[in-house]
Amino acid sequence: MKKVVTLLSIAILIAVLLSLLFYPQVSVVLGVTSLLLSLAFSTYTIYTKHKGTEHARAKILKDVGVMVLTLVIVLFLGGIASMLANVQVGMRWGTVAGLVSAIAASFAVGYLVRVGMGRVIR
Repeated sequence: MKKVVTLLSIAILIAVLLSLLFYPQVSVVLGVTSLLLSLAFSTYTIYTKHKGTEHARAKILKDVGVMVLTLVIVLFLGGIASMLANVQVGMRWGTVAGLVSAIAASFAVGYLVRVGMGRVIR
């Protein structure tokens, strides 16, 4: 299951990048699909991780809340980066720069949240 999810995520990311070059109108749909699939897979992983443990509901709600907060921050930072990139390089390449910036911001925010939650849990 884990390999399929990883391959599907990589395939959708490649499709988004290629659609930016050839069919820019489709990239929004693919981006939203990618976001919703990653949210669904992450929620399922969190659920299976905490199922059967003590205080499972509280742990699931906390992890899903942190994940949603992280996604909101990433979307906000990605939107700002895309807006600033559009001003500098034009609409078409600004979308690519915004997508790359959003991916970088997602890794950075994800890392910071993971480190921060690790300190809170200890």
